Amino acid sequence: MTSPWQNVPMPASVARLPRNSAGRPVPANVAWYESDDDGSILVDHDPQLGGHITCVCAQGRGTPRFGEQCPVRQRQYMLQRQCGLCTETIAPSAQMAFVGETNAQYFIEPPLHQLCAAYALQVCPVLHATGDRIEVALTPSYTLAEDRITAVSTDGTLRHRAFPLGSPAASLLGVLNFYLAIPDTPERHAAPSWLARHAPTRLPPTTP
Repeated sequence: MTSPWQNVPMPASVARLPRNSAGRPVPANVAWYESDDDGSILVDHDPQLGGHITCVCAQGRGTPRFGEQCPVRQRQYMLQRQCGLCTETIAPSAQMAFVGETNAQYFIEPPLHQLCAAYALQVCPVLHATGDRIEVALTPSYTLAEDRITAVSTDGTLRHRAFPLGSPAASLLGVLNFYLAIPDTPERHAAPSWLARHAPTRLPPTTP
């Protein structure tokens, strides 16, 4: 995982993404900010979700803030089994990848095509730096939970609690932030060894 990102073959679906000022493709789940954004957290409400964090950012407009997810797109990709890097749907028969800390019980980043995961592991500076502390969890399916903000401490720290997806009590007890993906019977690999031995070289078929 040491090649300069410009030398890593880019999947066609990734090449269509907006770029940052350095020319890097920006993952689809990343939040974008414009110059007049004051950093306020926006909360909306509807009968189905209850209170939920919303976002008015648009891909390619403003400046991407790597490491921060757009909550609206994150929830969409989790619900619709869309790749968090390229946005294309992951086929129902395909084994997808989640990338995160070793032995994670859940993931806050959306699922990835295995090819997109391999690309991200090679070009993302943060993933480069973590090495064996990052794992690839392969799974054909996952269960969702809700990450909700339930309180704010006196120093401004947000307190979170996980609820089952669609829990009637959840919308009464907290504001929906992100969905959490819990892989079903995941096959876990240390990221460097998976990349060296198992990573695919072409994109699996996608659904319409």
